[in-house]
Amino acid sequence: MKTRTHAHASSRALSKSLARVLTALVLALLAHASAGTCRAQVPPVVVNPDEAGRVGRERGTRERGSGTITGRVVGESGEALPGALVYVGRRGSAQFSRTQRVAADEEGNFQITGLDPGLYSIVANIPGYVPDTDFLTGRPAAYRPGDTVSLRLVKGGVITGTVTDTQGDAVVGLGVRAYRVRDLDGRPVTFGYNTGVEDRTDDRGVYRIYGLMPGVYVVSAGATSRGYFYGYVAAHAGDVPTFYPSATRDTASELTLRAGQENAGVDIRYRDEQGRSVTGRVEPPAGSQADPSVGFNVTLAYAPTGIQAGISFVQPTVLAFSFDGVADGDYDIQAVAGGPEGQIATSEPQRVSVRGSDVTGLKLKLAPLASVSGTLSVEQASAADRARETCKQQRAPTLPQETLLTLVADRRAPEKGKALTRTSLAREATPDPSGSFALRGLEPGRYRLNVSPFDDSLYLRSVQIPPSASAAAPPTYDKGPMAKTRERSMENDNARRAGAMRDAMELRAGQQVSGVSVRLAEGAATFSGRVRIAEGYPPHPFSQMRVYLVPAEREGERAEDPLRYFEATPDGSGAFAFKSLPPGRYLLVARPAPDPATDAPPRPPHWDAESRALLRRYAEDAKSPVELQPCQRTTDFVLRLPK
Repeated sequence: MKTRTHAHASSRALSKSLARVLTALVLALLAHASAGTCRAQVPPVVVNPDEAGRVGRERGTRERGSGTITGRVVGESGEALPGALVYVGRRGSAQFSRTQRVAADEEGNFQITGLDPGLYSIVANIPGYVPDTDFLTGRPAAYRPGDTVSLRLVKGGVITGTVTDTQGDAVVGLGVRAYRVRDLDGRPVTFGYNTGVEDRTDDRGVYRIYGLMPGVYVVSAGATSRGYFYGYVAAHAGDVPTFYPSATRDTASELTLRAGQENAGVDIRYRDEQGRSVTGRVEPPAGSQADPSVGFNVTLAYAPTGIQAGISFVQPTVLAFSFDGVADGDYDIQAVAGGPEGQIATSEPQRVSVRGSDVTGLKLKLAPLASVSGTLSVEQASAADRARETCKQQRAPTLPQETLLTLVADRRAPEKGKALTRTSLAREATPDPSGSFALRGLEPGRYRLNVSPFDDSLYLRSVQIPPSASAAAPPTYDKGPMAKTRERSMENDNARRAGAMRDAMELRAGQQVSGVSVRLAEGAATFSGRVRIAEGYPPHPFSQMRVYLVPAEREGERAEDPLRYFEATPDGSGAFAFKSLPPGRYLLVARPAPDPATDAPPRPPHWDAESRALLRRYAEDAKSPVELQPCQRTTDFVLRLPK
């Protein structure tokens, strides 16, 4: 029987606890970035630099390093959770070293001091507990100095069982991982790398994985192939992982786990099968110099689910990687180079097929990542609008550092057999006091810029993207006898596509895009209400429904502007809310949520001209017009679904 020495229990618990917290922080940032594509739902931000001095006097502690966030950590019934560790990290920063940590007192209270102006994510952690917001479908709130926070944790789920070999004997010291593949509403967890949560079998072959979010899981036993990972070599490293109950990844049984539920008896009969090797080399970008602060790693993932099959830390002096214990099947492999400021280079993902023999000689050529920079400004409301009673009640705009800008990858499903990249799905940034911002670490491809003002009295007025990065750039035609006809066709085509692409940009490897201009304006409206389902309407969970605000204009610039389309997800009671809305006329409609794709990130329907046209037809049929005046606050609208 193969065995492995156990680590000290307390050290293992601390490592697991810290790993969960860091994972939560990363997932929170990605979840917020993805949710940011539905601009109306994100709280958030913005500031006129000329107003900084006045705003500072009005809001008090606006000096660098003088901010404080206070709060309380509570359980499911509102009871205090003393001793909870609270982590705060700056939004829009790639440096996890800036994360601060404090412990809640006996009443669950905490205080974080010494904060600069800006936006922050806050996560609380107690072993065995999870946040009450699902990072896959929820949106981590953004906080700023001066805020008071309530963090709610609930008991996480548990999966436990025994691992035995083919003779029925306990397998000791074996890594067991639980991977969440879907949430309880069926939304897949397929983007980014699904690393799972791990435990090791004890001397009885028993494992117990706790602190799990609700969802649908698969469980595997066997070391995740790590290759050269800080010199660590796992027991059973050459074996193929066995999935519950005694299966491959493709034939694994799934387990449904609800909040606080313990799913016992998840016993695995370990197959003890030798796997294949996948080896190769990483090639740094051409002309790059050796930098001791830069690290390299290679990730191997099951295709197309994204479950991590292995990660290999690559020694800069060797640049070779190796994965052992790889089962037959299809995988995606990709290399990443990173430093103190985050990712700096990636390779194109490759599809690797393992069929009965080792795969050798792979080359992963790194290319530098792109960046986007620009400025943010705020346009004051007109004198007539400022004279409105509702506008008089709005407070002054917030600081530029409290604006969250997110570039979200606009990726379609890859061609059959082509690998799917799982990095650079989104990047966040916040402007500096002058309004300047920069988003770094971007892979080649198309991105959408989302701007989330913390102050809901502001709305996004326009985004201007330089021609060098505009996704609407027209094709180039050769001069000739038909030149004028071609130019006219080109102008018409560009005009038709300009609205569809005005928030999109196309980036090349290593491209440094500057000159992006983001303009916000005062006088935003807010709109909220509730969906009411008529008797006889087919039952449909609100979580699987979307509410859309569509421009009422059928033609013209506004009708084709994706920045004027808004989407919200109702809560369990059917309540929905939109914030930071441009004044104007809209149509309101509720529709079933699109079926989630398993091989591409979610794409809001208003990103495509055809989908926008379809939404408008649905909205016109729904006959629920809405007209919003500057600074208007609507809170009790009832959207009735017809029979």
